[in-house]
This record gives sequence, C-alpha cells and structure tokens, in this order.
Amino acid sequence: AQAAATDVPVLAGTTGPSTVAEIEAFFADLAPGSRIIIKALSGGGGRGMRVVNAMGEIAEAYARCQSEALAAFDNDGVYCEEFMPNPRHIEVQIVGDGERIINLGERDCSLQRRHQKILEFAPAPNLSNEIRRKIITAAERLAASVDYQSLGTFEFVLNGKDPEQYAFIEANPRLQVEHTVTEEVTQTDLVAMQLQIAQGITLADQGITRSITPQGLAVQARVNLETINEAGDVIPSGGQLQH
Repeated sequence: AQAAATDVPVLAGTTGPSTVAEIEAFFADLAPGSRIIIKALSGGGGRGMRVVNAMGEIAEAYARCQSEALAAFDNDGVYCEEFMPNPRHIEVQIVGDGERIINLGERDCSLQRRHQKILEFAPAPNLSNEIRRKIITAAERLAASVDYQSLGTFEFVLNGKDPEQYAFIEANPRLQVEHTVTEEVTQTDLVAMQLQIAQGITLADQGITRSITPQGLAVQARVNLETINEAGDVIPSGGQLQH
C-alpha cells in the first residue's frame, strides 16, 4: 500500500487473506495466457508459495500453500499476485539514518531453487543504466517516504524480455545473507553501518555523505545439500562433506 501511494509499481493481486473464490475471480479477469502465484501472507523463504498456470490448479495449490504457511508461520492466510513473465529478481541495497537515504547499488538474485536464491551478483549484469536508475530511484523514494532508518533490501521483479515492466515486491528491513557481494563492490562494512545507525550515529557522522557507486563485480554462490530419492523427488540432506 505504501509503495502504491508513493507511485512505485506493484503487481496486481488480491488484498489480505483471500479465499479460493476470490483468487479464481482474480485469475478469470487476467488476459489469456497469464499466470498467478499464490503466496503466504506471513511468508518468506519461498514457503507457502505456488505458481498457478490454469484455473483448475488453483484449489490444490491453495490448499498446499495454506498447509505450508500454517506449519511455517502459524498463519494460513494466503493471497495471490499476477506472475511476472520471464522474471528477474533485482534488489536494491538501501541505508537510511532517519534523515537521509543512500543506496549502495543493486544485486541480481534471479538464479533460484524452489524460490531460494542460489547465485547473487553485484551489480546486476545485463541491466541498462536507464532501468537500473529507475529501480534504484523507486527504492529510494519508497524508503524516504517512511523516513527509513537502518539497512534494508528493497526487492523488485522485472520482465527479462521487457525490463520496462518491473514491480516492487517487498522490503527486508535487515541485513541479508547476500550483503557480502555489496560489501565487496562498495568497499563498505554493512554490519558495522547497521549497528552504528541502531546506536543513533548518522551516516554523516560515519563519513558517508552520498550513495556509493559499485566498482567491479562480485558473485556469491550457495551450496545445496540435497538428495534425489527413487521417486525423483529432491529432499534436503545433511551429512559429511569429503574432498
């Protein structure tokens, strides 16, 4: 709601905890060939989330999302959004001290497994300067509208084939695992910066007077511990790593 009020693009979708009938009605109003994604209202980490390709899939996907959401978040509320075609996941690193907002560039987290980020790039490759600036400006504007104070990641999806089509999806008001690639290309210590802001030390007092333009390219890769069983299902797996 705050993004929409601040003229930051958002995806069309239902509002608040939605029923199967409400999601079916939303799906019916979309253009032919469109898809939706059902999400847990209190969700995160890819849990309680399913992409739906056809009307007949909604009821089963809804039930699965509700079950996962209840188990993970103790809240079975779900809603839906129109699914962005050819999606790229771009997130902007924002820092605010309650008085001023700066950005430390963006990251590309498009390569994912079950909605979990696997490869992170900073800055985002193959992104035009025009689109980069539009997304960063949108993140800054949204953060400024609430006098943002702390480290934050403002996340967007964009259409890989039509980058002019982008939308804000969420803001994570905290340090994220992938913050290290931003540190590498901006030569900053985001952990120290967040702690100092929490103590009331302004960005100016930290010697930071403007946004920092990334230099070079950094990549973070995550390792998945998984096993494929006889049925072809991939399940989490632990054990000893040997070299």
